[in-house]
Amino acid sequence: MLRNKVLVRALQVAFATSAITVAVMPTAMAQSNASGTVYGKVAAGSGDTVVLKSNDTNATRSATLDANGNFRVTSLPIGNYTVTLIKGGATVGTTQLEVLAGQGVEASFDAPAAVAGTAGVQSVRVTGRRNRIDVSTSANSTTFTARELERLPIGRNVESIVQLAPNTTRGDPSYPAGASFGGGGASENAYYINGMVATNALTQLGAMELPFGAIAQAQVLTGGFGVEFGRSTGGVVNITTKSGTNTWEAGAMASITPRSTRASYRNQNYANTGAFPETDGTLYLRREDNKLQQTQTSAWVGGPLIADKLFGFVALEQTKSESDQVVGSTTATTLGTSGFRNGETTTKRYYGKLDWNINDDHRLEFTAIGDLPKTDYQYRSYNYATRAVGSTVNSSIHQEFGPANANGGELQSLRYIGNLTDNLTLNVLYGETQSRHIYEPTGYNPNLPQVSAAVANRAPGLSYVAGQRVTGTIPLSGSKDDVTSKRIDLEYKLGNHTLRAGLDNNKAVSTGAGEAYAGGSLIQYQRTTTPNQPITVSGGSLPALAQFGGLAAQGYYVRNVIYSTVSNAYAGQDAQYLEDRWQVTKDVLVTAGVRREGFYNANQDNTKYIEMKNQLAPRLNASWDVNGDASFKVYGSLGRYTIQIPTMVALRGANGSRYTFQYFTYTGTDANGLPTGTTQLTEPVSNNNEYGQAKDPKTVAAQDMKPAYQDEFTIGLERSFSPSFNFGAKFTYRKLKSTIDDLCDGRPFEEYAARNGIAAPGYHFGCATFNPGRANDFLVDYAGNGTYTNVHLTADELGFDKPKRTYAALDFSFEHPYRNGWYAKATYTLGRSRGNTEGQTLSDTTSAQGDVAATQTWDYPELMVGAYGLLPNDRKHQIKAFGFYDVTPEITVGANLLLSSGRPRSCSGANPTTIDSDYNYNSASHYCFGTTGETNVLSPRGSVGRLPWEKTMDMNLVYKPAFAKGLSLRMDVYNIFNDQSIQKVYEAYNDDYARVATYEMPSYFTAPRSAKFTVEYNYRFK
Repeated sequence: MLRNKVLVRALQVAFATSAITVAVMPTAMAQSNASGTVYGKVAAGSGDTVVLKSNDTNATRSATLDANGNFRVTSLPIGNYTVTLIKGGATVGTTQLEVLAGQGVEASFDAPAAVAGTAGVQSVRVTGRRNRIDVSTSANSTTFTARELERLPIGRNVESIVQLAPNTTRGDPSYPAGASFGGGGASENAYYINGMVATNALTQLGAMELPFGAIAQAQVLTGGFGVEFGRSTGGVVNITTKSGTNTWEAGAMASITPRSTRASYRNQNYANTGAFPETDGTLYLRREDNKLQQTQTSAWVGGPLIADKLFGFVALEQTKSESDQVVGSTTATTLGTSGFRNGETTTKRYYGKLDWNINDDHRLEFTAIGDLPKTDYQYRSYNYATRAVGSTVNSSIHQEFGPANANGGELQSLRYIGNLTDNLTLNVLYGETQSRHIYEPTGYNPNLPQVSAAVANRAPGLSYVAGQRVTGTIPLSGSKDDVTSKRIDLEYKLGNHTLRAGLDNNKAVSTGAGEAYAGGSLIQYQRTTTPNQPITVSGGSLPALAQFGGLAAQGYYVRNVIYSTVSNAYAGQDAQYLEDRWQVTKDVLVTAGVRREGFYNANQDNTKYIEMKNQLAPRLNASWDVNGDASFKVYGSLGRYTIQIPTMVALRGANGSRYTFQYFTYTGTDANGLPTGTTQLTEPVSNNNEYGQAKDPKTVAAQDMKPAYQDEFTIGLERSFSPSFNFGAKFTYRKLKSTIDDLCDGRPFEEYAARNGIAAPGYHFGCATFNPGRANDFLVDYAGNGTYTNVHLTADELGFDKPKRTYAALDFSFEHPYRNGWYAKATYTLGRSRGNTEGQTLSDTTSAQGDVAATQTWDYPELMVGAYGLLPNDRKHQIKAFGFYDVTPEITVGANLLLSSGRPRSCSGANPTTIDSDYNYNSASHYCFGTTGETNVLSPRGSVGRLPWEKTMDMNLVYKPAFAKGLSLRMDVYNIFNDQSIQKVYEAYNDDYARVATYEMPSYFTAPRSAKFTVEYNYRFK
């Protein structure tokens, strides 16, 4: 390295040119999202220029060197460029480089040698290697190009790309989508496609996708990003798509993952807890006979509609998954009708893009994307003893963007990029997304309740076979989500300063969202072993059943549960930012900026019930090019990041939701399994006062709340020891400072009324959105007549500690850039995620709570006792390694390795101090290990140990025969060693205060080994 540096300095003196690197920060958001920057420095002369010409479209941009020889060209479409240095009207150097979205790329010119017979210095020297260290940014990001993605053995989806980056883990497997970035919840990320927001508007869990072959570059940002990005306390996924070029190209691909190549699924067995000898270690759900086959086809074409001016690219993709699986457990009461399921999911995706180069300084881009999943299920009977599957289809379901495929939709966006002057750049974007949810069960009777009857709760001689074929909660078919987005970004270069400003606005509407119990309600048959004693139940207590005689005297009774959140919801977000990038010296850049964000949520009548207008997020970044040659970078960032809450919060938080329990005795059952001869034991009761009544928008949220935000600090270095080896180290620390969730504890409001002499006959507090761990002000209508009292409650009066979530990680990375026929990268992360809240999500529950930003976490102070500990997204050790090797020009092998510590284990059970109170959630507290709920002891979160390590290795083999140019034959083997590690277990210890046999039973495993075979053909027309 020293020798090379001396040589460069000598040539600089001799020929007055230099190898250069100037540290600059990324460009404005629209640029950062979908385009990139080229920068550099040479010995300046009057009128000297740098010309960049796209190798794909011939579009040309130029920049005049400043007095110090610096140049910087922004808002460049991604792709390959030829960069030419012109001095005194003569070409003295050229280089080839690749522009990456959201990154800066150095244009480095080797010092030229004099050409014989010419006056002065004229030479052309090509330096084709792209430096892998980007000294122009302090963001913690990883970018993958299409060439890299096509050689790696990963799934053809964005989630697989995300998992390659350090500081990312899979979200809880119960959630339909989403990943954890830097300890954040699965709903705390932002997703963009060509600068357009693509995040799920209803839940914020994941985003729509596009044909995988249309991805040109995928950037994963896990921290340190600038003020152009917002609405994320997790990470940012930034997809840039392919465009047409001056050369027509077309291709097609077909792949199959056959049933025969997939290893047997691991059975789900009861854990060996020692408490239930009759079930410990026995079969709960048979999975070993499950079958899954997947096929995928795609085609694409792109090229010039008008050479050098108008370009088009179109891609189509269809993925079909066919599954056969046992879905009823050994204890299920529906094995005779719906114990086995045949499923078929067909996802059709389309992508189209038009690029119009109006001239070299003005460009228009139009993008259209469709992600259209459809799933059909057929249910049959299943016999565990004989493994026989029924020949008759008893019920079926058709769904689009339903529970099985929650993300999808259609997106259209239009983007203008204008280089108004050499120093002023304008980006404007407008876009819309739409998704419609269809859920159509066949044989569904909307007026027939569901039935649930555990074997132990069935009275002898009665039939408990349900007539309702559809179970659980189902969405309202025909509901839809619409998002409209607008954005403007400006950048102005002024000497050593680059000033940036921007604004954006999103409006989201969810119509007919939510879900309800199929059939209107759920009939749950129950039994007590002490019919001579009162029974504590949700919402109160029941009298001793013995006095009612008959089945009641034997302890049998029934509960009718009604649940519905179906309604409309509205939300909006707006933001503005200002930033100054100051080039302090030629090697040191300091960037300071502030982002102002606002958001609101509105109820079914589009009346705002939450509104935050001024959330300030200052950020400071620095980058130091230590050697001045892009071989050694030291960087750091300090910033604040905020997150909005999704539209779905209104469904239970502000709209007229219903969640009630009512209890009866009964004397028999009818042909549909419903109770007959009932005697009412209670009126309908609701823990959260959810009786279907409209909620007053003034009372469902605290006044003047603080935003949900966290502060982040990062510091790191990257070092290039040679053209073949890079090393990096980074420290990240994140601390959640404020969160937003819902409170359902009425005691502080009743105590306030008592202290202040306020008459409150019949007053009942439902739930309200608030800032946990802070003082909050609420408007309360104690009399129910529209007269409001401003109730100020301190943090102590509310009874909650401050929200805590800290994430600390030390990362090491080793990279061999593609050179000598191979590429490899390995990262090791030592991390710790600890606190008393996961954030907007709650993964500790059996199926992960779906009420994003309205979880049970902060409902009552008693639920927070023991809540501090290792959080579900904590992984102490993570090793990720991937790469590929060109064995010959025709054969390439690739590999992808993940070694990860298991998830922390917790235990949730009944709180013995709240069993006889109205503030009890049965098994949701951090108390466990008693023989009954009354004898449970404190069990802090994450204190039960860890699940086993996850150890997966994926490999592939690609053959591109020389005799058939454009043809590719490929085999991918996923989880080659078939390590089906446990991803999640049942952590609930009690149910209605009694021990349950399912505690510690695994619920999710890593997918078994499978092999995929692919044939692909690409043709470029001359």
